[in-house]
Amino acid sequence: MSTLPVCVALLAAPVLFAQDAPPEMEKPGEHHAHLKMLAGTWDVKSKMFLITGEVLEGRYVETATLLDGGFWLVSNLTGKFMGTPFHGHSVLGYEAHKKQYTGMWVDSFASVMLLSKGYCEKNGKVNIMIGTSYDPMQKRNVTIKMVTEIKDANTKILRMFDVQGKKKTLVMEAVYKRRIGPLNKGAKFNGPFTHTIAGLGGVHYYLGGPQQARLPEGKFKPGTRVKLIRKNGSYCVVKSETGITAHVATAALKPIAE
Repeated sequence: MSTLPVCVALLAAPVLFAQDAPPEMEKPGEHHAHLKMLAGTWDVKSKMFLITGEVLEGRYVETATLLDGGFWLVSNLTGKFMGTPFHGHSVLGYEAHKKQYTGMWVDSFASVMLLSKGYCEKNGKVNIMIGTSYDPMQKRNVTIKMVTEIKDANTKILRMFDVQGKKKTLVMEAVYKRRIGPLNKGAKFNGPFTHTIAGLGGVHYYLGGPQQARLPEGKFKPGTRVKLIRKNGSYCVVKSETGITAHVATAALKPIAE
């Protein structure tokens, strides 16, 4: 009979747990929002600086996608280096419990993986990562410092340094230019128009949607005619006479009198 209370407790446990609210899932935070600035399709021009003084140039295309959930940025880089096809793959995210960014990189030129961790500055516009790996050509362990700087909404620069003790040597620099969709190339739109852009200084617009961590892709001049496509509270979607479909602040729109 002494085991009866235990048996009853075991039978009741599923019912008791079923009545409890499910655990709250983790939600993306400020640092995860910074990853949005790195997402997109980018044309890349790189320069690799050799110890001999030579500079080797490369051209690539990077496609960076924020996974559903908003925690991880997954990137694929394709192109040619010294005439040889090249493919690289990276994952970058922010581990809230560690209070640090975590990343990894692999590519088609070696069987090694670069693991890195780091932090950001200037509200996410500068990302600094320190990575460790093995260089099969020099046959030594390496420490790599990677600094990614967001210059504007459509430009980012990556600089990589070989760190040996107190010595830091620039080994690679890459300039990334965002590929802008066809609606941002000056195609004309003949209306009908519903509003104009108000204010003396014009208004910034966002192609992918307004976010605190996202820089605007451009600015509409005062008086630009637009057609209201959709209202989204403090922001709305419009199509301009210059052919750009984007998000703008609702307060910046002035109705056109009929």
